[in-house]
Amino acid sequence: MYASSFSKPALSVIAILLLCSTANALQPASPNVDLKTPDIDAIVQRVIAQERVVGASVLVARGDKILLHKGYGFADLALEAPSKDETVYHVVGPMLPFTGIAVMQQVQRGKLSLDDDISKFIPEFPLQGHHVTVRQLLNHTSGIVDYHYLGDPIEATSRQPKALDEVTALYARKNWVNEPGQKWDWSISGFNLLVTIVERVTGQSFPDYVQQNIFKPAGVKSTSYCDDFTLTRGLAHAYRKRGDSYVEARENGMAYNSDLRFCSTVGDLLQLWRAIQDKPLVRPETFKQMMTAEGAAQHMSAQDPKAQYGFAMILNHEDDHRRIGQHGSLMGYSGSLYDFPEDNLTIIVLTNTEDQNAYAITRALGRAILGLPALPAPKHEPEPTLADKPISADERKQLTGTFVLKLGQVGANLHDSFAQYRRTYRTFDENGRLMIQPLGEGPERLLKQDDGSFGMHSSPAAHISFVVQNGHATAMKLDSPGFPLLGERVGDGDPGTFHGQLK
Repeated sequence: MYASSFSKPALSVIAILLLCSTANALQPASPNVDLKTPDIDAIVQRVIAQERVVGASVLVARGDKILLHKGYGFADLALEAPSKDETVYHVVGPMLPFTGIAVMQQVQRGKLSLDDDISKFIPEFPLQGHHVTVRQLLNHTSGIVDYHYLGDPIEATSRQPKALDEVTALYARKNWVNEPGQKWDWSISGFNLLVTIVERVTGQSFPDYVQQNIFKPAGVKSTSYCDDFTLTRGLAHAYRKRGDSYVEARENGMAYNSDLRFCSTVGDLLQLWRAIQDKPLVRPETFKQMMTAEGAAQHMSAQDPKAQYGFAMILNHEDDHRRIGQHGSLMGYSGSLYDFPEDNLTIIVLTNTEDQNAYAITRALGRAILGLPALPAPKHEPEPTLADKPISADERKQLTGTFVLKLGQVGANLHDSFAQYRRTYRTFDENGRLMIQPLGEGPERLLKQDDGSFGMHSSPAAHISFVVQNGHATAMKLDSPGFPLLGERVGDGDPGTFHGQLK
Protein backbone atom coordinates (compact mmCIF):
# COMPACT_ATOMS: atom_id res chain seq x y z
CA MET A 1 0.00 0.00 0.00
CA TYR A 2 1.37 3.38 -0.96
CA ALA A 3 0.26 6.95 -0.47
CA SER A 4 0.90 9.86 -2.82
CA SER A 5 4.53 10.97 -3.20
CA PHE A 6 6.10 14.11 -1.78
CA SER A 7 5.93 17.29 -3.81
CA LYS A 8 9.71 17.59 -3.60
CA PRO A 9 12.32 14.87 -4.19
CA ALA A 10 13.05 12.70 -1.17
CA LEU A 11 16.43 13.25 0.42
CA SER A 12 19.07 10.60 -0.14
CA VAL A 13 20.15 8.33 2.69
CA ILE A 14 23.59 9.97 2.66
CA ALA A 15 21.99 13.37 3.11
CA ILE A 16 19.89 12.00 5.94
CA LEU A 17 22.99 10.85 7.78
CA LEU A 18 24.91 14.09 7.19
CA LEU A 19 22.10 16.40 8.23
CA CYS A 20 21.54 14.67 11.55
CA SER A 21 24.61 16.04 13.28
CA THR A 22 22.36 17.34 16.07
CA ALA A 23 21.48 13.81 17.21
CA ASN A 24 22.80 12.74 20.59
CA ALA A 25 26.39 11.54 20.50
CA LEU A 26 27.67 8.21 21.75
CA GLN A 27 28.09 8.30 25.49
CA PRO A 28 31.70 8.18 26.76
CA ALA A 29 32.94 4.64 27.18
CA SER A 30 33.45 3.34 30.67
CA PRO A 31 37.03 2.38 31.57
CA ASN A 32 35.73 -1.18 32.02
CA VAL A 33 34.39 -1.45 28.47
CA ASP A 34 36.40 -3.81 26.26
CA LEU A 35 38.71 -1.66 24.13
CA LYS A 36 38.06 -4.06 21.25
CA THR A 37 34.41 -3.03 21.10
CA PRO A 38 33.75 -2.31 17.40
CA ASP A 39 32.65 1.05 16.05
CA ILE A 40 28.97 0.32 16.58
CA ASP A 41 27.91 3.81 15.53
CA ALA A 42 29.44 3.18 12.10
CA ILE A 43 27.70 -0.21 11.92
CA VAL A 44 24.31 1.41 12.51
CA GLN A 45 24.97 4.02 9.83
CA ARG A 46 26.00 1.34 7.36
CA VAL A 47 22.85 -0.77 7.86
CA ILE A 48 20.61 2.31 7.80
CA ALA A 49 22.07 3.16 4.39
CA GLN A 50 21.69 -0.42 3.14
CA GLU A 51 18.10 -0.70 4.33
CA ARG A 52 17.13 2.86 3.33
CA VAL A 53 15.80 3.82 6.76
CA VAL A 54 14.38 7.33 7.16
CA GLY A 55 14.84 7.59 10.92
CA ALA A 56 15.88 5.38 13.84
CA SER A 57 16.72 5.39 17.53
CA VAL A 58 19.16 2.77 18.82
CA LEU A 59 20.12 1.71 22.34
CA VAL A 60 22.81 -0.84 23.18
CA ALA A 61 23.36 -1.80 26.82
CA ARG A 62 25.87 -4.25 28.26
CA GLY A 63 25.26 -4.78 31.93
CA ASP A 64 24.86 -1.36 33.53
CA LYS A 65 26.84 0.37 30.76
CA ILE A 66 25.17 2.13 27.84
CA LEU A 67 27.35 1.57 24.77
CA LEU A 68 25.10 3.50 22.37
CA HIS A 69 21.98 5.64 22.77
CA LYS A 70 21.48 7.76 19.69
CA GLY A 71 19.09 8.97 17.00
CA TYR A 72 19.72 8.70 13.25
CA GLY A 73 18.06 10.23 10.23
CA PHE A 74 14.74 12.02 10.39
CA ALA A 75 11.66 11.74 12.59
CA ASP A 76 9.89 14.00 10.08
CA LEU A 77 11.35 13.86 6.59
CA ALA A 78 9.31 16.71 5.12
CA LEU A 79 10.36 19.10 7.91
CA GLU A 80 13.87 17.61 8.12
CA ALA A 81 13.38 17.16 11.87
CA PRO A 82 16.06 14.77 13.16
CA SER A 83 15.42 11.58 15.09
CA LYS A 84 16.77 11.73 18.62
CA ASP A 85 17.88 9.14 21.13
CA GLU A 86 14.42 9.25 22.77
CA THR A 87 12.17 9.91 19.77
CA VAL A 88 8.78 8.22 20.17
CA TYR A 89 7.64 5.50 17.72
CA HIS A 90 4.71 3.16 17.33
CA VAL A 91 6.16 -0.04 18.75
CA VAL A 92 5.60 -3.03 16.47
CA GLY A 93 7.06 -6.28 17.78
CA PRO A 94 8.77 -5.44 21.09
CA MET A 95 5.45 -4.73 22.88
CA LEU A 96 4.20 -8.30 22.35
CA PRO A 97 6.24 -9.77 25.24
CA PHE A 98 4.40 -7.34 27.52
CA THR A 99 1.08 -8.75 26.30
CA GLY A 100 2.49 -12.07 27.45
CA ILE A 101 3.43 -10.51 30.80
CA ALA A 102 -0.15 -9.24 31.23
CA VAL A 103 -1.52 -12.75 30.59
CA MET A 104 1.00 -14.44 32.88
CA GLN A 105 0.14 -12.00 35.67
CA GLN A 106 -3.42 -13.35 35.48
CA VAL A 107 -2.09 -16.91 35.65
CA GLN A 108 -0.11 -15.99 38.79
CA ARG A 109 -3.21 -14.41 40.34
CA GLY A 110 -5.34 -17.47 39.65
CA LYS A 111 -7.65 -15.65 37.23
CA LEU A 112 -6.96 -18.13 34.44
CA SER A 113 -4.95 -21.22 33.57
CA LEU A 114 -2.72 -21.73 30.57
CA ASP A 115 -4.74 -24.83 29.71
CA ASP A 116 -8.12 -23.13 29.90
CA ASP A 117 -10.10 -23.42 26.68
CA ILE A 118 -10.62 -19.93 25.31
CA SER A 119 -14.36 -20.64 25.06
CA LYS A 120 -14.42 -20.14 28.84
CA PHE A 121 -13.68 -16.44 28.29
CA ILE A 122 -14.88 -15.81 24.73
CA PRO A 123 -17.85 -18.17 24.27
CA GLU A 124 -19.06 -16.28 21.21
CA PHE A 125 -15.87 -16.95 19.20
CA PRO A 126 -16.63 -19.59 16.53
CA LEU A 127 -14.16 -22.40 17.27
CA GLN A 128 -15.59 -24.53 14.43
CA GLY A 129 -15.26 -27.71 16.47
CA HIS A 130 -11.72 -27.00 17.67
CA HIS A 131 -10.41 -26.64 21.22
CA VAL A 132 -7.88 -23.85 21.68
CA THR A 133 -6.08 -23.03 24.93
CA VAL A 134 -4.57 -19.83 26.28
CA ARG A 135 -1.17 -21.54 26.03
CA GLN A 136 -1.66 -22.07 22.29
CA LEU A 137 -2.51 -18.40 21.75
CA LEU A 138 0.68 -17.38 23.57
CA ASN A 139 3.00 -19.62 21.55
CA HIS A 140 1.29 -19.39 18.13
CA THR A 141 0.20 -23.01 17.91
CA SER A 142 -3.55 -22.30 17.94
CA GLY A 143 -4.06 -22.87 14.21
CA ILE A 144 -6.15 -19.68 13.97
CA VAL A 145 -5.55 -17.76 10.73
CA ASP A 146 -3.57 -14.50 10.99
CA TYR A 147 -5.89 -11.70 9.88
CA HIS A 148 -3.17 -9.38 8.66
CA TYR A 149 -2.12 -11.96 6.05
CA LEU A 150 -5.64 -12.28 4.59
CA GLY A 151 -5.44 -9.34 2.20
CA ASP A 152 -8.68 -7.42 1.75
CA PRO A 153 -10.13 -7.76 5.27
CA ILE A 154 -7.32 -5.67 6.77
CA GLU A 155 -5.44 -4.12 3.82
CA ALA A 156 -8.64 -2.58 2.44
CA THR A 157 -9.60 -1.23 5.88
CA SER A 158 -6.20 -0.35 7.35
CA ARG A 159 -7.11 3.37 7.47
CA GLN A 160 -10.36 2.61 9.31
CA PRO A 161 -10.38 2.56 13.15
CA LYS A 162 -11.88 -0.58 14.66
CA ALA A 163 -13.27 -1.67 17.99
CA LEU A 164 -11.97 -4.88 19.52
CA ASP A 165 -14.86 -6.96 18.15
CA GLU A 166 -14.40 -5.47 14.67
CA VAL A 167 -10.79 -6.69 14.63
CA THR A 168 -11.99 -10.14 15.73
CA ALA A 169 -14.58 -10.17 12.95
CA LEU A 170 -11.80 -9.91 10.35
CA TYR A 171 -10.81 -13.55 10.96
CA ALA A 172 -13.45 -15.15 13.19
CA ARG A 173 -15.09 -17.31 10.51
CA LYS A 174 -12.09 -17.96 8.28
CA ASN A 175 -10.66 -21.42 7.75
CA TRP A 176 -8.30 -22.85 10.37
CA VAL A 177 -4.74 -23.11 9.02
CA ASN A 178 -3.74 -26.05 11.27
CA GLU A 179 -5.15 -28.25 14.00
CA PRO A 180 -4.50 -26.60 17.38
CA GLY A 181 -1.20 -27.68 18.93
CA GLN A 182 0.06 -29.44 15.80
CA LYS A 183 2.24 -26.78 14.19
CA TRP A 184 3.81 -23.41 14.96
CA ASP A 185 2.54 -20.66 12.66
CA TRP A 186 2.58 -16.96 13.44
CA SER A 187 -0.87 -15.49 14.09
CA ILE A 188 -1.37 -11.98 15.43
CA SER A 189 -5.05 -12.94 15.73
CA GLY A 190 -4.14 -14.90 18.86
CA PHE A 191 -2.87 -11.73 20.52
CA ASN A 192 -6.14 -9.98 19.72
CA LEU A 193 -7.93 -12.80 21.58
CA LEU A 194 -5.47 -12.56 24.49
CA VAL A 195 -6.29 -8.86 24.85
CA THR A 196 -9.99 -9.76 25.03
CA ILE A 197 -9.29 -12.39 27.69
CA VAL A 198 -7.24 -9.97 29.82
CA GLU A 199 -10.02 -7.40 29.65
CA ARG A 200 -12.68 -9.90 30.65
CA VAL A 201 -10.83 -11.42 33.61
CA THR A 202 -9.64 -8.04 34.97
CA GLY A 203 -12.70 -5.91 34.23
CA GLN A 204 -10.40 -3.20 32.80
CA SER A 205 -9.59 -1.96 29.34
CA PHE A 206 -6.27 -3.34 28.12
CA PRO A 207 -4.59 0.12 28.03
CA ASP A 208 -5.71 0.85 31.60
CA TYR A 209 -4.55 -2.54 32.84
CA VAL A 210 -1.13 -2.26 31.20
CA GLN A 211 -0.66 1.29 32.49
CA GLN A 212 -1.40 0.30 36.09
CA ASN A 213 0.27 -3.12 36.17
CA ILE A 214 3.25 -2.78 33.83
CA PHE A 215 4.10 0.81 32.89
CA LYS A 216 3.57 2.38 36.33
CA PRO A 217 5.56 -0.27 38.28
CA ALA A 218 8.35 0.00 35.70
CA GLY A 219 8.43 3.79 36.11
CA VAL A 220 8.38 4.63 32.39
CA LYS A 221 7.35 8.14 31.37
CA SER A 222 7.23 8.18 27.55
CA THR A 223 5.18 5.04 26.87
CA SER A 224 1.50 5.56 26.13
CA TYR A 225 -1.54 4.21 24.35
CA CYS A 226 -1.72 5.82 20.89
CA ASP A 227 -5.21 6.36 19.55
CA ASP A 228 -7.22 8.85 17.52
CA PHE A 229 -8.16 10.87 20.60
CA THR A 230 -4.71 11.60 22.01
CA LEU A 231 -1.82 13.78 20.90
CA THR A 232 1.38 11.73 21.17
CA ARG A 233 4.20 14.21 21.67
CA GLY A 234 7.51 13.46 20.00
CA LEU A 235 6.03 10.80 17.70
CA ALA A 236 8.00 10.14 14.52
CA HIS A 237 6.08 10.08 11.24
CA ALA A 238 5.97 6.70 9.48
CA TYR A 239 7.20 6.04 5.94
CA ARG A 240 7.08 3.50 3.15
CA LYS A 241 9.44 3.25 0.20
CA ARG A 242 8.08 4.24 -3.19
CA GLY A 243 10.66 3.55 -5.84
CA ASP A 244 13.74 5.58 -4.93
CA SER A 245 11.86 7.92 -2.59
CA TYR A 246 9.50 7.72 0.40
CA VAL A 247 5.84 8.40 1.12
CA GLU A 248 4.01 8.62 4.41
CA ALA A 249 2.46 5.40 5.69
CA ARG A 250 -1.24 6.06 6.21
CA GLU A 251 -2.50 3.08 8.21
CA ASN A 252 -4.46 3.86 11.36
CA GLY A 253 -3.03 2.22 14.48
CA MET A 254 -6.57 1.64 15.74
CA ALA A 255 -7.23 -0.68 12.80
CA TYR A 256 -5.21 -3.39 14.56
CA ASN A 257 -4.95 -5.17 17.94
CA SER A 258 -5.10 -3.03 21.06
CA ASP A 259 -1.63 -4.28 21.99
CA LEU A 260 -0.27 -2.85 18.72
CA ARG A 261 -1.49 0.63 19.64
CA PHE A 262 1.32 1.63 22.02
CA CYS A 263 4.05 4.20 21.47
CA SER A 264 7.38 4.28 23.28
CA THR A 265 11.09 5.05 23.14
CA VAL A 266 14.16 2.81 23.17
CA GLY A 267 14.99 4.04 26.69
CA ASP A 268 11.55 3.16 28.03
CA LEU A 269 11.70 -0.26 26.39
CA LEU A 270 15.00 -1.01 28.11
CA GLN A 271 13.48 0.10 31.42
CA LEU A 272 10.41 -2.08 30.81
CA TRP A 273 12.52 -5.09 29.86
CA ARG A 274 14.66 -4.79 32.97
CA ALA A 275 11.56 -4.30 35.12
CA ILE A 276 10.38 -7.80 34.19
CA GLN A 277 13.03 -9.16 36.53
CA ASP A 278 14.05 -6.16 38.64
CA LYS A 279 10.60 -5.15 39.92
CA PRO A 280 9.59 -7.97 39.24
CA LEU A 281 6.56 -7.76 36.95
CA VAL A 282 6.27 -11.57 37.09
CA ARG A 283 7.91 -14.19 39.28
CA PRO A 284 11.30 -15.51 38.08
CA GLU A 285 9.85 -18.97 37.51
CA THR A 286 7.07 -17.44 35.40
CA PHE A 287 9.52 -15.55 33.21
CA LYS A 288 11.60 -18.72 32.86
CA GLN A 289 8.47 -20.48 31.61
CA MET A 290 7.93 -17.70 29.06
CA MET A 291 11.48 -18.32 27.80
CA THR A 292 10.87 -22.05 27.29
CA ALA A 293 9.56 -23.51 24.03
CA GLU A 294 6.96 -26.27 24.28
CA GLY A 295 5.60 -28.80 21.80
CA ALA A 296 5.23 -27.55 18.24
CA ALA A 297 6.69 -24.16 19.23
CA GLN A 298 10.11 -25.85 19.52
CA HIS A 299 10.26 -25.80 15.70
CA MET A 300 9.43 -22.41 14.17
CA SER A 301 11.08 -22.80 10.78
CA ALA A 302 12.62 -25.49 8.61
CA GLN A 303 14.97 -22.81 7.25
CA ASP A 304 16.14 -21.89 10.77
CA PRO A 305 16.29 -25.02 12.96
CA LYS A 306 17.48 -23.07 16.01
CA ALA A 307 14.44 -20.79 16.04
CA GLN A 308 11.89 -21.51 18.77
CA TYR A 309 9.00 -19.64 20.34
CA GLY A 310 8.22 -19.30 24.03
CA PHE A 311 5.27 -17.34 25.37
CA ALA A 312 5.02 -14.11 23.34
CA MET A 313 8.71 -14.04 22.46
CA ILE A 314 11.16 -15.51 19.98
CA LEU A 315 13.95 -17.76 21.28
CA ASN A 316 16.86 -17.88 18.87
CA HIS A 317 20.63 -17.65 18.56
CA GLU A 318 23.40 -15.70 16.87
CA ASP A 319 25.67 -18.68 16.26
CA ASP A 320 26.15 -20.04 19.80
CA HIS A 321 24.89 -16.93 21.60
CA ARG A 322 21.32 -17.26 22.83
CA ARG A 323 18.94 -14.33 22.30
CA ILE A 324 15.33 -13.74 23.32
CA GLY A 325 12.91 -11.00 22.34
CA GLN A 326 10.71 -9.95 19.45
CA HIS A 327 10.79 -7.92 16.25
CA GLY A 328 8.18 -6.77 13.76
CA SER A 329 7.07 -4.22 11.18
CA LEU A 330 3.68 -2.68 10.48
CA MET A 331 2.10 0.73 9.80
CA GLY A 332 5.38 2.08 8.41
CA TYR A 333 7.28 1.36 11.64
CA SER A 334 9.81 -1.31 12.55
CA GLY A 335 10.92 -2.48 15.98
CA SER A 336 13.32 -4.96 17.53
CA LEU A 337 14.21 -5.81 21.14
CA TYR A 338 16.61 -8.67 21.79
CA ASP A 339 18.42 -9.68 24.94
CA PHE A 340 21.47 -11.97 24.99
CA PRO A 341 21.16 -13.33 28.56
CA GLU A 342 24.54 -15.08 28.84
CA ASP A 343 26.31 -12.08 27.30
CA ASN A 344 24.52 -9.48 29.44
CA LEU A 345 23.71 -7.60 26.22
CA THR A 346 20.48 -5.87 25.22
CA ILE A 347 19.88 -4.19 21.86
CA ILE A 348 16.76 -2.12 21.11
CA VAL A 349 16.02 -0.48 17.77
CA LEU A 350 12.96 1.51 16.67
CA THR A 351 12.56 3.00 13.18
CA ASN A 352 9.91 4.88 11.24
CA THR A 353 10.37 2.95 7.99
CA GLU A 354 8.62 -0.18 6.70
CA ASP A 355 10.30 -3.65 6.53
CA GLN A 356 12.36 -5.57 9.07
CA ASN A 357 15.16 -3.01 9.13
CA ALA A 358 15.19 -2.69 12.94
CA TYR A 359 15.90 -6.42 13.14
CA ALA A 360 18.68 -6.06 10.55
CA ILE A 361 20.32 -3.33 12.63
CA THR A 362 19.97 -5.44 15.79
CA ARG A 363 21.59 -8.48 14.22
CA ALA A 364 24.47 -6.50 12.73
CA LEU A 365 25.19 -4.87 16.10
CA GLY A 366 24.85 -8.10 18.07
CA ARG A 367 27.19 -10.04 15.82
CA ALA A 368 29.83 -7.29 15.82
CA ILE A 369 29.78 -6.84 19.60
CA LEU A 370 29.96 -10.61 20.15
CA GLY A 371 32.86 -10.95 17.72
CA LEU A 372 30.92 -12.96 15.15
CA PRO A 373 31.34 -12.73 11.35
CA ALA A 374 29.12 -10.14 9.72
CA LEU A 375 26.12 -11.33 7.73
CA PRO A 376 26.28 -10.89 3.94
CA ALA A 377 25.02 -7.51 2.79
CA PRO A 378 21.53 -7.73 1.26
CA LYS A 379 21.33 -7.56 -2.51
CA HIS A 380 19.10 -4.73 -3.70
CA GLU A 381 18.30 -4.78 -7.39
CA PRO A 382 18.12 -1.32 -8.98
CA GLU A 383 14.60 -0.16 -9.74
CA PRO A 384 13.78 -0.66 -13.44
CA THR A 385 13.06 2.32 -15.64
CA LEU A 386 9.43 2.20 -16.73
CA ALA A 387 8.21 2.99 -20.22
CA ASP A 388 4.96 4.86 -20.84
CA LYS A 389 3.60 3.75 -24.21
CA PRO A 390 0.31 5.12 -25.56
CA ILE A 391 -2.86 3.17 -24.68
CA SER A 392 -5.74 3.43 -27.13
CA ALA A 393 -9.34 3.99 -26.09
CA ASP A 394 -10.25 0.49 -27.33
CA GLU A 395 -7.50 -1.07 -25.18
CA ARG A 396 -8.55 0.91 -22.12
CA LYS A 397 -12.11 -0.33 -22.58
CA GLN A 398 -10.89 -3.89 -23.12
CA LEU A 399 -8.85 -4.00 -19.90
CA THR A 400 -11.30 -2.46 -17.43
CA GLY A 401 -12.85 -4.60 -14.72
CA THR A 402 -12.76 -5.72 -11.08
CA PHE A 403 -10.40 -8.61 -10.34
CA VAL A 404 -9.99 -10.72 -7.20
CA LEU A 405 -6.40 -11.93 -7.01
CA LYS A 406 -5.01 -14.83 -4.98
CA LEU A 407 -1.49 -15.81 -4.10
CA GLY A 408 -0.24 -18.13 -6.81
CA GLN A 409 2.01 -20.12 -4.48
CA VAL A 410 2.64 -19.99 -0.73
CA GLY A 411 6.41 -20.17 -0.59
CA ALA A 412 8.36 -21.83 2.20
CA ASN A 413 9.21 -18.42 3.65
CA LEU A 414 5.53 -17.43 4.02
CA HIS A 415 3.12 -18.26 6.83
CA ASP A 416 0.28 -20.72 6.23
CA SER A 417 -2.30 -17.94 6.54
CA PHE A 418 -1.21 -16.60 3.14
CA ALA A 419 -3.07 -19.50 1.49
CA GLN A 420 -6.23 -17.50 2.19
CA TYR A 421 -4.84 -14.21 0.88
CA ARG A 422 -7.26 -12.34 -1.39
CA ARG A 423 -6.80 -8.83 -2.81
CA THR A 424 -9.26 -6.92 -4.97
CA TYR A 425 -8.11 -4.56 -7.73
CA ARG A 426 -9.98 -2.63 -10.35
CA THR A 427 -8.76 -1.20 -13.63
CA PHE A 428 -10.76 1.62 -15.14
CA ASP A 429 -10.68 4.48 -17.60
CA GLU A 430 -10.46 7.82 -15.83
CA ASN A 431 -10.87 10.49 -18.47
CA GLY A 432 -8.49 8.90 -20.93
CA ARG A 433 -6.10 7.38 -18.36
CA LEU A 434 -5.96 3.65 -17.62
CA MET A 435 -5.94 3.40 -13.83
CA ILE A 436 -5.41 0.63 -11.28
CA GLN A 437 -6.68 0.72 -7.69
CA PRO A 438 -6.38 -1.74 -4.78
CA LEU A 439 -9.48 -1.85 -2.58
CA GLY A 440 -9.18 0.71 0.20
CA GLU A 441 -6.33 2.65 -1.40
CA GLY A 442 -5.82 5.43 -3.92
CA PRO A 443 -5.64 4.82 -7.68
CA GLU A 444 -2.60 5.34 -9.89
CA ARG A 445 -1.97 5.24 -13.60
CA LEU A 446 -0.99 2.01 -15.36
CA LEU A 447 2.06 2.41 -17.59
CA LYS A 448 2.26 0.33 -20.76
CA GLN A 449 5.66 -1.32 -21.32
CA ASP A 450 7.44 -2.22 -24.55
CA ASP A 451 6.48 -5.91 -24.22
CA GLY A 452 2.76 -5.13 -23.78
CA SER A 453 2.70 -5.66 -20.02
CA PHE A 454 2.04 -2.83 -17.56
CA GLY A 455 3.89 -1.25 -14.65
CA MET A 456 3.21 1.30 -11.93
CA HIS A 457 5.37 3.86 -10.19
CA SER A 458 4.51 2.62 -6.68
CA SER A 459 6.08 -0.76 -7.39
CA PRO A 460 8.42 -0.52 -10.40
CA ALA A 461 9.54 -4.16 -10.12
CA ALA A 462 5.98 -5.47 -10.47
CA HIS A 463 4.68 -6.66 -13.84
CA ILE A 464 0.95 -6.61 -14.63
CA SER A 465 -0.57 -8.58 -17.47
CA PHE A 466 -4.06 -9.58 -18.60
CA VAL A 467 -5.75 -12.55 -20.24
CA VAL A 468 -8.00 -11.17 -22.99
CA GLN A 469 -10.82 -13.23 -24.51
CA ASN A 470 -13.67 -12.11 -26.76
CA GLY A 471 -12.64 -8.50 -26.56
CA HIS A 472 -12.28 -8.05 -22.79
CA ALA A 473 -9.92 -9.02 -19.98
CA THR A 474 -10.97 -12.18 -18.13
CA ALA A 475 -8.03 -12.43 -15.74
CA MET A 476 -5.18 -10.35 -14.36
CA LYS A 477 -1.73 -11.26 -13.06
CA LEU A 478 0.30 -8.98 -10.77
CA ASP A 479 3.75 -10.50 -10.54
CA SER A 480 5.79 -8.92 -7.75
CA PRO A 481 9.13 -10.51 -6.75
CA GLY A 482 8.35 -13.43 -4.44
CA PHE A 483 4.64 -12.61 -4.30
CA PRO A 484 2.79 -13.50 -7.54
CA LEU A 485 -0.93 -12.70 -7.54
CA LEU A 486 -3.43 -13.82 -10.15
CA GLY A 487 -7.19 -13.98 -10.41
CA GLU A 488 -10.30 -13.68 -12.52
CA ARG A 489 -12.47 -10.76 -13.47
CA VAL A 490 -15.56 -10.68 -11.26
CA GLY A 491 -17.34 -7.75 -12.88
CA ASP A 492 -17.10 -4.23 -14.16
CA GLY A 493 -14.62 -1.74 -12.76
CA ASP A 494 -17.37 0.54 -11.47
CA PRO A 495 -17.40 1.65 -7.80
CA GLY A 496 -20.39 -0.52 -6.89
CA THR A 497 -18.88 -3.75 -8.16
CA PHE A 498 -15.48 -2.84 -6.75
CA HIS A 499 -16.55 -1.90 -3.21
CA GLY A 500 -19.07 -4.72 -3.08
CA GLN A 501 -16.23 -7.25 -2.90
CA LEU A 502 -15.60 -6.36 0.75
CA LYS A 503 -19.09 -7.49 1.81
